[in-house]
Amino acid sequence: MSYQVNIASLDDFALINLRGSSEVAARYESALDVAFPKSAHTAKIDRAVTVLSLAPDHWWVRTSSHNEDAVFSKLSQAVAGEHAAVTIVTDHFHGFSVMGRDAVAALRQGFSLDLRRLGSGQCTRGGFARCGATLQVVEAGTHYELFVEASYGDYAAAWLANACGKV
Repeated sequence: MSYQVNIASLDDFALINLRGSSEVAARYESALDVAFPKSAHTAKIDRAVTVLSLAPDHWWVRTSSHNEDAVFSKLSQAVAGEHAAVTIVTDHFHGFSVMGRDAVAALRQGFSLDLRRLGSGQCTRGGFARCGATLQVVEAGTHYELFVEASYGDYAAAWLANACGKV
């Protein structure tokens, strides 16, 4: 069966992994002039960055690749001397855009989570097609962005194409 879904690699993104306490989070927010999501598994989309809250003390900041160094510098300076971590992880991940009316049907074949329960603006991590993945729900039901470890990038691309009936 062929699904109505388009799969594309995300080429222009940067990921910065953040760890720290709520006090450190306030410094991150100030540095970026963005309010971070207050609960885990939610995403805050701003004009220059997207912040994914993965746990109470763990966030990803997504930005464009040409802003990576500037955003990293701001965040690092904001928490200098604090018990915190700011790490560029862009090269560690491969991103995919999964869009279309059958996006959930295609993703559900490999995700260990019930995607129907996730709404727009949420994010989560879970098992995906025998590897791990981070999922951002851009628009529930039709638009998702999926990140797998880079070493699984080709495998995930082939898996997604097969799941969508494109092979």
